[in-house]
Amino acid sequence: MSAPIRFLSHVRRLCSAEMVTFGEVTYPPGGSCGPRVQPDYQLVAIYEGEAHILIDDQTNYLPPHHVALMRPGHREFFQFAIQTATRHAWCAVHPSLLDAPLVEALASAPFCLPLTPRLHSLIELGLSLTPSELATAHSLLAQLGLCALLLYAFEADQAAIQTLTPLVLIRAQQFIEANLASPMRLNDIARAVHVSAAHLVKLFRRHLGMTPMRYLWDVRVRRGAQLLVQSGLSVSEVAERCGFRSQFHFSRAIKRRYGLSPRALRRRAWS
Repeated sequence: MSAPIRFLSHVRRLCSAEMVTFGEVTYPPGGSCGPRVQPDYQLVAIYEGEAHILIDDQTNYLPPHHVALMRPGHREFFQFAIQTATRHAWCAVHPSLLDAPLVEALASAPFCLPLTPRLHSLIELGLSLTPSELATAHSLLAQLGLCALLLYAFEADQAAIQTLTPLVLIRAQQFIEANLASPMRLNDIARAVHVSAAHLVKLFRRHLGMTPMRYLWDVRVRRGAQLLVQSGLSVSEVAERCGFRSQFHFSRAIKRRYGLSPRALRRRAWS
């Protein structure tokens, strides 16, 4: 991120290819950047401090441990924290690298989101690369930049779903998926999320169109098929890890869903 030298305290890392740049900078108290016209799609992640960002004629607040999406063609001015230093990282991607679906997804994404561990890790990976003339380094950096934007769009979609989905339902899904190998009844799930079984059934039917137990077995079958295709575990081991009572029960469920036996499903995928 460019800035007047008098405001720039410390640039710790910078990794740049022609179309993608990852960088990290610390501004002293009262630091600023701009005004400028944004040429790229840029993610700005605040680690410490804060920023008030004037975009065209609208002021936006970017708190610590959040990441903001800056879009090309807009005039920006950053005013960083007055009392403390502000440390932030960024990932800038030239618009020509984005395909139409990603542009469309980012067009509806919010200004900022909480900085999740996975997005933080992706930015840190981009920062860790040493500038290089190797073609593979340029390609890797470009893909990391696109992945960061795509992950931001994904995080935005997930946040929107969670806003519309009751927290009880989300916790019930998490409980189910974390305990697939264990015997589980409707009352066990309801007790884990502190609601009645009847209320839990009503939530699942309203939001997912199925009962909690149907959801449980659906997840078990899908996880089993994934393990068949992506691991070398035996059919009996896969069945046990996914909570099926027997290999026969698992095989019947797989054949009902995919039209193939577990071994045939694996052979088709591996061939």
